[in-house]
Amino acid sequence: MNFNAESILSLIATAFALVMFLLMLEESIALTKGVDPMTNSIRTLVRRFPRVTYVFAVLIGMVLGHLLWP
Repeated sequence: MNFNAESILSLIATAFALVMFLLMLEESIALTKGVDPMTNSIRTLVRRFPRVTYVFAVLIGMVLGHLLWP
């Protein structure tokens, strides 16, 4: 198995798309049941710890920049 920049980037994008799909699915199910969706908890968590969110954003940017740099 070969791990190069393109395959790692593809895995990251696929995982991100899967997580977004699952969050949208959970939100639509929660809204039909009349309960609060999980995304409200995620928004609260992000607003409670803005520095940690910033660190994750920088780390993701560094990894993607490292993989996409020619």
